[in-house]
This record gives sequence, C-alpha cells and structure tokens, in this order.
Amino acid sequence: MSGGLRRRDLLAAGGALGAGVLGAELLAPGSASATGPDPAEPTGPYYYRRAAPGRPRRVSADVCVYGATSAGVIAAVTAAGLGRSVVLLAFGRHVGGITASGLGATDVGVSAAIGGLARQFYERVGAHYGAGGAQFTVEPHVAEQIFEDWLVERHVTVYRDQHLVRVRRRGGRLGAIELEGGLAVTAAQYVDATYEGDLMAAAGVRWTVGREANAVYGETWDGYHLAVNHQFKVPVDPYRTPGDPASGLLPLVSSAAPGVTGGGDRRVQAYNFRLCLTRAADRLPWPKPAGYRPDRYELLRRYLDAGVFDVFGNNRTMPHGKTDLNNNGAVATDFVGGSDGWPTGSYRQRERIFQRHLRYQQGLLYFLANDPGVSAEVRTAVAAWGLPADEFTGTGGWPHELYVREGRRMISDYVVTEHDCLGRVVADDPVGLASYTMDTHNAQRIVVDGRPRNEGDVETRVPGPWPVSYRSIVPRAGDCTNLTVPVAMSASHIGYGSVRMEPVFMILGQAAGTAAAQAIAAGTTVQELDYPTLRAQLLADGALLTWPVPAGPLSLVADRAVEHGDTATATAALRNTTAEPLTGVTLALTAPGWTIAATTPTTFDTVPPGEGVAASWHASPPGSDDALRRATLTATGAGHSATATVYVESPVAPPYRTFAGTQAYFGQHGDTLAVAAAGSDLWTHADEYGAIYRPAAAGPGATLTVRVASQEATSPDARAGLMLRDDVTGAGASGGYVVLAVKPSGNLLLLWDADGDGYVESVARADAGTSGPVWLRLTRTGTGATGAYSTDGTSWRPVGTATVPRAADEQDAAVFVTAHDPSVGLVGFDGFAVTG
Repeated sequence: MSGGLRRRDLLAAGGALGAGVLGAELLAPGSASATGPDPAEPTGPYYYRRAAPGRPRRVSADVCVYGATSAGVIAAVTAAGLGRSVVLLAFGRHVGGITASGLGATDVGVSAAIGGLARQFYERVGAHYGAGGAQFTVEPHVAEQIFEDWLVERHVTVYRDQHLVRVRRRGGRLGAIELEGGLAVTAAQYVDATYEGDLMAAAGVRWTVGREANAVYGETWDGYHLAVNHQFKVPVDPYRTPGDPASGLLPLVSSAAPGVTGGGDRRVQAYNFRLCLTRAADRLPWPKPAGYRPDRYELLRRYLDAGVFDVFGNNRTMPHGKTDLNNNGAVATDFVGGSDGWPTGSYRQRERIFQRHLRYQQGLLYFLANDPGVSAEVRTAVAAWGLPADEFTGTGGWPHELYVREGRRMISDYVVTEHDCLGRVVADDPVGLASYTMDTHNAQRIVVDGRPRNEGDVETRVPGPWPVSYRSIVPRAGDCTNLTVPVAMSASHIGYGSVRMEPVFMILGQAAGTAAAQAIAAGTTVQELDYPTLRAQLLADGALLTWPVPAGPLSLVADRAVEHGDTATATAALRNTTAEPLTGVTLALTAPGWTIAATTPTTFDTVPPGEGVAASWHASPPGSDDALRRATLTATGAGHSATATVYVESPVAPPYRTFAGTQAYFGQHGDTLAVAAAGSDLWTHADEYGAIYRPAAAGPGATLTVRVASQEATSPDARAGLMLRDDVTGAGASGGYVVLAVKPSGNLLLLWDADGDGYVESVARADAGTSGPVWLRLTRTGTGATGAYSTDGTSWRPVGTATVPRAADEQDAAVFVTAHDPSVGLVGFDGFAVTG
C-alpha cells in the first residue's frame, strides 16, 4: 500500500505511468468521503443500485472470481472443471459481460486462433443455431443462457448484485473480500475478471489508466493521435454561431488544446452501448430520454446537412434479423470524451457516467428518427429500426451493460506492448493467442484549425496471431501472490488494443482459472507456478499457444494447386519421437476419387528413435465441372495421420487474367468464376486480395455486374465482390481504386481511395438482410463510382457513391476475394459482365 494514500483517495489513485497503488479498501458508495447526493433511483438501465444492508454472511471456496464477464465465467467453469469449489461474484444481475449485453457480432481477428473453452463457447453458439461448428454471431439472450447453463453444469455458486467494498490482506496474499450488503468471501485463490480492475486495485497491485507516451515502451502507436478513421469527412463549423469562436463551442466538442502525436495522458477511449436492433413489426420505438434537448446534437445536424449520414454504417447482421450496432463515423454512438472518469470512479460516479451515456445515445437515435430538422430520408431510415421486444426485457430492450472498452491496466513484470502485437517480441510463456487489430477508439473531440477533429482512434493491423504471456495476467510477486487478472491485464494502451476482444478475454480467463486451480494443488503462488505444468493442462483442454500450430510426428506436404488433368506431388514424412524403434512401418496416401501412385518406397522395416522416413506420390484429381474446388489428401503411418489441402483449378481464359496479392487460386467454368484467397484485408494500410480481372475494360460510364453465388465465412469481415482500379496488379500502390464488397453476413461495403495513396480508406455501408446470393453493380460516374446491390437480380438498392477524382480513363475491372484471415476462403461468382 502506498504510504501516502488515505482511504478517501483510493479510487482517485493511479497514474499514467502506474504510480497509483490502491490500499485495502475501496471507496464504497455512501462512505464518508463520497460527495453529492445519491443518483435518482433508475427506472430503466442502470449500472449500480446500492445493496440493502443485510446480515453478515461468510462463505468459503477454493477460488473466488470477482466479475461475471465472459472471462469471469470461463475462469470459474475452468477452475470448477479441475475439481475446485468456485464462487462467482456478479456485480449486477447478469453474467457474460458485454458478450451477453449486445456485442453479438464478435470481434474475432483470426478465428482459427481461438482455442480452448473460448472456442467451446462459440461452438455452443453454433450448436444452438444448428451451424455445425463455431459461430461468432449470437443474440444476447442466447449468449447469456449459454453462460448460465455452463455455470450450472460445473456447479459454480453465483452471487449477484455484489459490490466490492474492501479487501483483507494477509501478508502478500488476499485473505478475504467484503461486499456491500454483508457478504464476505474467503478463498485460496482470487481472479479479478472485471473490466475496471477493481479487485486488483483494491489488493494493492500497481496499475495505470490512460495512454502512455510512445517513449515509455518505445512504441509508435500509443498516446495522442489525430484519427484517420471515424473522422469528419467534410468540414463542419464547431461554434455555436458559425464562424464566431467567441460564441463558444457546440455541445460534444471539447475546448482542450491539440496535443503532440505520441504524447501520453489519462484520457480513456470512448464507450457506448452495443445495441441489438431489429426491423421486426413488434420492435420497440426509440426511447426519448429524460431531459432530451435536440440542440445537444447540433454538431451532428450540421454534419448531416453537409451530406454525411454514416451512424448506421456498422450495423452488423446477427441471427433472426437482429443486428449489433457499433460506432461508425465522426459523430455516432460512441460518447467521445465521456468515459474519462469511469475506470477510477466510485460506484455512484460510475452510475452518473452510465446515465450520461444512456441519455446521449438514446437522444442521438431519437434525434435522428424524429427531429424535423433531419431529412425525411434519414428519419425514415432510422425509424425503420428499433429495439427487439425479446431482448433485455427488464430494461425496455436496451442493453443492461455499458461497453467498457478499457479500464485500469495492471503493471506487472511483463507489459504487453505493440512489440508483442507486431511480432518483434515473442513471449516464452504463452497462455493463448490474440490476433485482432491494435484497435482503440477516439478519446476526445477537439478543434484544430477551426474545425472539429476526433482524436485517439488507431487501427493498426497485426501480421498474425501472437502469444500472450502468462506473466501479463499475474501481478508482481511483491504486490499479491494469489490473484490473477485476465481482463485488466498488464499492457500498454495500444498493446491492450489487440488483447481487449471478448474471445481473448475468455482465453485468458481459462488461463487464470487453470493457474488458480494448479496453484492450490501445488501449494504455491501464481508467480512460482510451474509453467510447463500449466502449459500441459491448457493444451489438454484445447488451448492454442503457438502459431502456426506445430506439426506432429507425421507431416504431409503437397502442391497447393493442380489443374484438371494434371498431377500433384505429395510427400509424407514420419519421425520416430518415441524411445523405441518402430518396425514394419507403412506410409499411405488417400483422397476420395483421386488416382494415386507411389514414386518412392512406402514401407520401412525399422525406424530408429529420433530418426525419420519419407515417401512420395503422384496424385491426379477426378474430372469435375467445378470451376475451382478444394480437396484433402490424407497420409497415414504408424498410427498417425496428417492432411494437406490441394486446390483443383480450371484454366481462366482470355480476356480474363488473374492476380494474387496473397495466397490465391482461380478457376473458370463457362460464365462461372471462382477465387479462393487468403489476405488480411482491404482497408487503410492493408491491400491483400486475389482477383480475376479484365485489363483496361472499364471506361467512363462503364457498369460492372456480378452475382456472388457462394462465399465461405473465413471471418465475419471476409470480403468479396467487384473492383475498379487503374491497375489491379498494383496492390498497395495503384490509385483510382473502388471496391463494392459483400461480407458473409450480407453486409455490404463500398470502399474507395479518396486520397490516391493506393489504399481504400473511405466507406459507405448497407445490409442486404441475407447471407444468400447477392448481385452487385458498380457504375463509373464521372470522377467516381456508384454501388448498388440486389437480392433477386432485378430490384436494386443503393450502397453509396465514391469520389475518386484521379481515376484513369480506362480502368481494370475485376472480381476479388480477401479472407480477412490467414486461412483461404472460396467464393463463387456468376455472370461477371462489363458494359457501357
């Protein structure tokens, strides 16, 4: 405990460089040091209601998990599955955190890197919807029920409406925690699974809030950054009287001065409610919040008047016609600048912040749907949506939880930074993989050169899945020896940007639950826990700790692609990893319908320990009318098996050509085209795709059309569709760049390169409302292009218009695929045509 801190200062402690060390008592609501009246009793969604005083009760368990977030639930069921008694303390009445409170379109990254109990959760989601595998879109009530069922299956005791008041320490350990209302819990091991890190802070563990300066950890993307994305696309006047700074700033604009790029501060990225929306006839109308004032949204009104309406541009499709509305654009559902006090605020202070967010976001949507100063087109579009009658039934269809994207962050012996995310540093004690973009939302909206500018949004892609260190979820030994922290873990602000996704929190929750159970069994601290033992248990429970997943004793390598009528070569290698010789070994290769002939010996009398053998074959695919198909070759030997994927291509005939800016395969059968491609993305600094194109085929006024007949969902953000570009083969360099893409969910994107730097950075969005076939149409119009879509090939609806003033007179026309994932996604196209 910091000697200079008094109890009244506890929740105000902390510092941008981790100077804040909390003592043994949280500032409880209603304590002598709390100021101001209690918030009015909420009638709708709320964060905190003070617990009624009750008879003191004491319970004991092997493991106590504080915080029923997704990480908390997984930590609890993990420890229980390893034979430990577990108490889970939920701050409110619900379990599952934001996964069960509106974030139903999961931020995945690389789906194949999600293992263990996190993957089991998404497989349970898939089983509920009959998907036959993991599914990453889920209705809130379904997610919550899956978590609830799991807790019952593992006999986890859950206490709800439990608010931490103080902790009792015994030397360097937590001895007990006391909750508002009279409950006290004693455990051998504790897990802080809160988004805010409340238990961690109360236990005296070092932490930080805000954004480090780049210089602290030698980073590039931390600290102050004027946003590129979710930025104003056109100039808007920020003053109450346009052109008159003396009149004062509009609401939602801060008077803070611009900072220095990479400078540190205590600002917190924006929060919002992840709304579950529907167009169903029984939808609930947008609620009008108490104290609603339309003039609060004057900045948004001016932005709309300037021709930009993009608030609904990130409304991602979920099952049963529902969506997950996230922030999109310069003025949208994120309450920019409203979250700064949350991480270290008292419960009453957080309740006030919660209600401000509620009034802001409800008011914004009510304004868009009802204000007479908003165009009829926008009002009609927004009024077509509403809150589902069968979700959040206790709070009028509104989520019960605010999306706390970032709270406190622990400072331990290992701090995850951008160097981990970018592969410059590789942890030697991994407990799971993260793979999402280093993603952080705007923190403030300021005035720069007389115009409003959002600041703080950074979206920097990582090269692939990367390992998260066990030490990053464990405090320093001198701080606390029986606590793990899987959510408010040890990371820089920008490093946390890649970690802070719900699947990763579940992965780290599994690691925390496993470590807690093993520390009890071994009679040791979480810092001294034997890592190989921890690793073995995580692997046994399906966790993925390295990328790519290492091969076993038998491996198979084959040509990645073969054309119809040609022959692929495949080689299997077997290494004896046992202590005894292998005798009478036979290696075999099979593939349904393929003609396979060995080109080397396939039987071996003896394979000594530590040595290996190999065999090779020629393999020819059967005839097929498919333009492109995927086949699996299987090698077997000595009780092991291995597989390799081979793409069977059909030649692509002139006038078409192919381009692979990533791993890609192509085929054509009549007017059917097929592309299978990997690729990280098409967005800002990423430009990876496979394409079939016609060079210089699209002149002024040309129209491209195609039917996207089938699309594999390698990621919810996989993309396929039409492309106009000065040079399709100039990925990352060529301008004149416009893309009309569809995602597996039916979400549509019109992407374009407005500044001519060779990367698309502007977007318009629409939703086809179906994951079935979609027709796309892209028409050159003067200095840009207009995108439209159809679900029947006859009736067309607009997506948006792109402005690309420097496009060449004659552009390449293409169909393209990017998987948004290291795996390869196969897409079929019909009727690609260029006219006009």
